[in-house]
Amino acid sequence: MELQQANVPYNPPAMKPPVVILLLLAFAAPVLGQSEEVKLDRGQSKITTVSAVRMRKAPQVSAEEVTRLKLGTVVNAIGRSTNQDTISGKTDYWYRVNLQNGQSGWLFGGLLRDYAATQRQQILREIIDARLKAENTEFADRQEIYNLAASALTEAKDANTRAEFELLKLPALASSAVTVFEVDKSPHREWYKSHAKELVLNEFAGGYNLNSDVLWDLETKYHTLPIADRIAWEAAQNEMPHDCEGDEVCGFFVGAGEITYLERHPKGAHAGEALRSRAEALTDEVIVSANSTGGDKYEVEQRSQLLKLLTSLRAALAKTSAPEKNELLVKLQRIKSITAPR
Repeated sequence: MELQQANVPYNPPAMKPPVVILLLLAFAAPVLGQSEEVKLDRGQSKITTVSAVRMRKAPQVSAEEVTRLKLGTVVNAIGRSTNQDTISGKTDYWYRVNLQNGQSGWLFGGLLRDYAATQRQQILREIIDARLKAENTEFADRQEIYNLAASALTEAKDANTRAEFELLKLPALASSAVTVFEVDKSPHREWYKSHAKELVLNEFAGGYNLNSDVLWDLETKYHTLPIADRIAWEAAQNEMPHDCEGDEVCGFFVGAGEITYLERHPKGAHAGEALRSRAEALTDEVIVSANSTGGDKYEVEQRSQLLKLLTSLRAALAKTSAPEKNELLVKLQRIKSITAPR
């Protein structure tokens, strides 16, 4: 018997592309993507807003690193990626940039901002302020903040601007100081050698603190300028090393800078705040200590220094008309050896 063949269409098996071709396509895909670029009609000036910004050969974080740029580096952007990228919570384009030394590469826009030479001082001010407020910065980052402020200071042409950048240097220095525990090793050794006169050793918490005298000297230098009030308040709030641990008399001494602030700026922007703080610090324990008698030589010396400080506070109150002084006036009347002003 003859068998009939079913009329079923024949589909030959699809030919698989050679493995070599697949590999070539896989490697070519990202390269083709990286070549996509929007040309900028005119170069756009940008400036880095963080330290150690990585410039890469292509607009992606996995691309080879070309170099790293310091905080406040000005670059010329000549192109950007077609698509935005999101890195560490920031969404922006990548920019192809040229450096003054002839190098070129890609920078992520989330680490840049627009730059104009006519607004340079204001832009640097804002960058430094933002970096001083940033959390979890490392020693090298804080050094770059200080260096940028120092560089801006050399460019400043008027006293107000010089004063501002001189002041901005000091919080950057202070933030670096608290992280330094060993000054016999690089880079801390070189840093300490440059700034030793501006620092005091914190024997209690470790590291170093900014010496408040540096700030008070700066306030004296610019006392006739409006910024002097801001400098004086920075000095008043610059806490010196201490180990008070609940000792209220010790705590009153720690805040003595606020009395100096009131002496120098009795009508200052922070006078009310300083008065409230001093009223809170002038506790019953402090008043009892001021009124006490006898004791060993250390107690006598502490009482003498306390009465001297309270006398200075009394004199400062006589200069200010801020209503917050009233609570202090009442408390000072309880101290026998001084007379509160009316």
